[in-house]
Amino acid sequence: MKHFTLTLLSLIPILGIALLVSSYTQKGESQTRENTPGTVNFSVTTQSQGGTYAPRHVLAIWVEHNGDFVKTRKAMANQRKQYLYTWKTASDYNVTDATTGATLNSHTSHTIDWDCTDLDGNVVEDGEYVMWIEFTEKHAQGPLFNISFEKGPDGFDITPPDETYFKDMQLTWEPDVVLAADFTADVEETCLDQTVTFTDNSTGATTWAWDFGEGANPATANTQGPHEVVYSGAGNKTVSLTIDQGITQTKADYITVYPDAVAGYTWTLENRTITFTNTSANATAFVWNFGDGNTSNEENPVHTFEEDGFYNVSLIAIPTMCAEDMYIEVIEITTVGISNPETQVQANVYPNPGNGIFNITPANDWGNTTISLFDVSGQLVLEQNFTGVQNGSTLKFGNTQIKPGIYLMNIKYNDSHVIQKVLVN
Repeated sequence: MKHFTLTLLSLIPILGIALLVSSYTQKGESQTRENTPGTVNFSVTTQSQGGTYAPRHVLAIWVEHNGDFVKTRKAMANQRKQYLYTWKTASDYNVTDATTGATLNSHTSHTIDWDCTDLDGNVVEDGEYVMWIEFTEKHAQGPLFNISFEKGPDGFDITPPDETYFKDMQLTWEPDVVLAADFTADVEETCLDQTVTFTDNSTGATTWAWDFGEGANPATANTQGPHEVVYSGAGNKTVSLTIDQGITQTKADYITVYPDAVAGYTWTLENRTITFTNTSANATAFVWNFGDGNTSNEENPVHTFEEDGFYNVSLIAIPTMCAEDMYIEVIEITTVGISNPETQVQANVYPNPGNGIFNITPANDWGNTTISLFDVSGQLVLEQNFTGVQNGSTLKFGNTQIKPGIYLMNIKYNDSHVIQKVLVN
């Protein structure tokens, strides 16, 4: 809210003549000194003071800045203008670009505009200015009035209360609207399928055409927004906004979308020692769990297993930002070697993902069968035994109390086993 201060009418003797002065000041915070173009409009209705040649009178309206004359806007005083003492001292009768005319025959309303230019036609700097009005009906100083106002990027209206000789006053400052396209995003680095919010910061816009870049959803928009966008592909995204009359702001490589990590590994055996080769992508850190109580943060560890058995070997791939990923294999260590479950025939396990209860259909006769469920750390979660399992039958395994997560299902029958990764949601 703007605050205003009114200085009441006061009589100031000058050269033995009563000088009638009033002023009205707009107070506000100082502005950064720029040269905002625009228009000041001022209107006022004068009232007679009962002077020697009233209602005939002379009148001037002009602008000052820091006590210096800027420009006359109106001077109705071909004769007796020397009695407009204040205007004469300030302007030295300068009427460049002003409305001029003869002595007025009656009091009336006056409306003037100032395009905020100086005598050379240049837009003046932002800051505090004073609009002055002066008239006289006699061979002496007459009434004065002034309004101080702050010219800057924000427009405003000032309506001073009526004075004895000045009524219906209004001063309006309207900065020119300069069309400019601009926008910001709440983040400039993000992950796949995470929301980026774009906000329009344009000036003077009435139409908008957005292009959010490759892989964006939505790809475009034609309203002001804000707009929430997700990206389905990684990389640097160039974003543009076009407003009225084809004015475009393009920000090249503005949004960087990082990919999620993808974990993976291969391995080779020598005796009981396995050399792991990390095939992960988009990761900068790694957490291995060998399923025997040992872990590693190396990129390509070498690990020796002390005992035969099945081991859930997991690798968590961690990116700089965005989602990590886990890869798990069940590796069997035996005195005669290692079996890779990828080469074995997989059982038909469904639904997967499921709620913890799975249907298992064997591809051949299994006979007596043990089904075990391990979590990613290699801990046994559940185990069930089945007898006389035949080809085409359906086994139900699990329960709804199993916590959501990734598990390894190990199906042992006769001298064989089947490994299946399952997900509980």
